[in-house]
Amino acid sequence: MRVLVCLVAIGLALPGVGHAAAPPACSTPASLTLTTRPLPHVAAALAGGGRLDVLAIGSAGLLGGRGGPDGSMPDRLLQTLHAGAPALQTHLTLRAARAESAGDMLATLRRELAMHPYQLVLWQTGTVEALRRQPPEQFRRTLADGAAAAAAAGVDLVLIDLPFSRLLARSADLDPYRAALTEVALRPGVMLFPRYALMRAWVDDGKIDLEQSPRPERRRTADRLRTCLGQVLAHMLAPSAPP
Repeated sequence: MRVLVCLVAIGLALPGVGHAAAPPACSTPASLTLTTRPLPHVAAALAGGGRLDVLAIGSAGLLGGRGGPDGSMPDRLLQTLHAGAPALQTHLTLRAARAESAGDMLATLRRELAMHPYQLVLWQTGTVEALRRQPPEQFRRTLADGAAAAAAAGVDLVLIDLPFSRLLARSADLDPYRAALTEVALRPGVMLFPRYALMRAWVDDGKIDLEQSPRPERRRTADRLRTCLGQVLAHMLAPSAPP
């Protein structure tokens, strides 16, 4: 199980990858329409050129190539936002660990919200529950509790969809867990980042396919995937962000 969880994290924590000297520009696939929802606290920070404090929680797949925040998808997100709004001050707190469940992450979320005033939480979860075949309704309740905690703290929440992976699809039924994410993302101040749909579209278009990438290129492909996910999320939060 531990090996499988690591694999289906889409290689986003492969060692030896740090900041790219010139991150590649990425675009949303033409076949995919992104749905954004109002995130008032993020919008206020971006409009005022003030400070955006971001809490990112998830599994090890949320980490950067060297196992830390540098080069992670949230880091690429903030790099893109800062490029479009140089006056914006950003700070990232990343809490990620291998094979953590949504319940574990909920405890982390509550603890962090009690200690620090954030404007945005990124929550990547669901893969562990799908692989362990935990009850989808329990997963949905945990997500709803997290959304309620974020709302009570005055924080916007972005739920990150499961990754697209052929290996993961052969090992687990993803649909009930993806449906739970979609349902909770309909709450005010919550948005779903469609990681699964993005990754599948890039695979179908022959743009980014980590599972089929030659081994010598896999680290570079993983870094490009992190960068592209971060850039697309930046566009969802701030359409004026540079492409």
